Amino acid sequence: MSHRRNVLQGLTFKLALFYLLLSVPALALIQWTIVSFEFHELFEAVDSGRMASMTQDAANAIGRHWNSEQPPSDIELATRAEALVLRMERPQDGLAPSSYVMLELSQVPVAVGVYDLAGRALANAPDGSWTATPPPLTDQAWEGSSREHAVTLSGEESPERVRRVLATIRDSHGNPRGFLLAELRLPLPWQRLTGENSFEWPILFVYLVVFSIATAFFMVRWVTRRLNTIADAAESWSAGDFSTLIPDESGDELGRLSRDLNRMACELMSLMQSRTDLASLQERQRIARDLHDTVKQKAFALNLQIRAARRLIGTDDAAAATRMDDSFELISGIQRQLVHVLDELRTERAPRGFLAPRLRDLAERWARISGLQREFDLDDSILDDAVLGEAMLRIAEEALANVLRHSRATRVAIRLHRKDEQIALSIADNGIGGADSSSGMGLANMRGRAESLPGGHFELISTPGAGTEVRVRCNYGARPQ
Repeated sequence: MSHRRNVLQGLTFKLALFYLLLSVPALALIQWTIVSFEFHELFEAVDSGRMASMTQDAANAIGRHWNSEQPPSDIELATRAEALVLRMERPQDGLAPSSYVMLELSQVPVAVGVYDLAGRALANAPDGSWTATPPPLTDQAWEGSSREHAVTLSGEESPERVRRVLATIRDSHGNPRGFLLAELRLPLPWQRLTGENSFEWPILFVYLVVFSIATAFFMVRWVTRRLNTIADAAESWSAGDFSTLIPDESGDELGRLSRDLNRMACELMSLMQSRTDLASLQERQRIARDLHDTVKQKAFALNLQIRAARRLIGTDDAAAATRMDDSFELISGIQRQLVHVLDELRTERAPRGFLAPRLRDLAERWARISGLQREFDLDDSILDDAVLGEAMLRIAEEALANVLRHSRATRVAIRLHRKDEQIALSIADNGIGGADSSSGMGLANMRGRAESLPGGHFELISTPGAGTEVRVRCNYGARPQ
């Protein structure tokens, strides 16, 4: 009976948990790597002058609409400041192609302020958020901006990276009218992993769920179900039933493992049969030794006692009677020993008669294991001589085992014929052929068994691509030398 593991102990659950534990830090690391790359790419563009150039262009645009008679309104200044913020955040023509990383790290990454010549704030963008931090009025940056185009102010590197640019607003006559301050403020990428989750995390979570479900389906369909089938077959083999095979013909690693295990089961069955035969032979030898040491010796003693009693009859009847009593005691001992031996030898197996039925039973047993198609052409009149029959059966069993292990055959034909005083056994398959008669212990054993028979001859015909045929001939009715 198969014993299934608890679901939480199964391979599918463990693999899904492994993927989950591995994927979360892996995805976080990938996301951090991408954001870090884009972060550094953005600030390379900012530090190369892109932010200063855009701020100066916006200041020039404001200056064209600023004159002494009618300066722009506060609403117009705020609108133009907002336009600069939006332009810097655009990925196409903003600060850098990776400008969208600013919105991933901060909801409001850029702030812009418009100031008059006295440093008073006229407008800020975006409205309702943090404002750009102007330098102190005593800072030389105000004067420097008046003489030059745009001045990059000192920034910070940690805990936020800050870049500020101050540009002078000049009217159409080149006279300074005010200042435009742009400030970029972003947290470092590593803070994003421990801070507020971004909109990408729900997507990553859904991906993990779908990936885990797909992995579980794959494991159940292609791995755990097949492993359970292998486990069931292994349990049958452990119980001594080697007729159960693993029905897996796929070409992947589990399929190859299943076929190797099937071959191992067949070899184990052959080994078990050989061990059974060896145990039977050893038991017969033990019984023979017991009979030699007990029954034979007592029969010899009985013979001596009867001969002695025969000589004493008529001359010393008392001594003759004593000899006869001893003889009766020996006969009782022989009877007891024979009863014991007969009890040991008594089995349920039907007595042997003819060789053909035993060959047919052997082939059917192997066919149930391998699924081979069988063809029989057997002479049912050939008696199963003890020595000849056992040798023929062992040769046939080894040949059938080789068919299953090596030939890749789908059909096997077994023929047994008698002609005059010779019998011939043939086992032929439709496999790949190419067997080497000079290698392999199995072939050597078959050859040795065949040649030990009276007039025995062994022949192997195995043309590559044309199957393999084993032929055995021996004399019928002769006793081995």
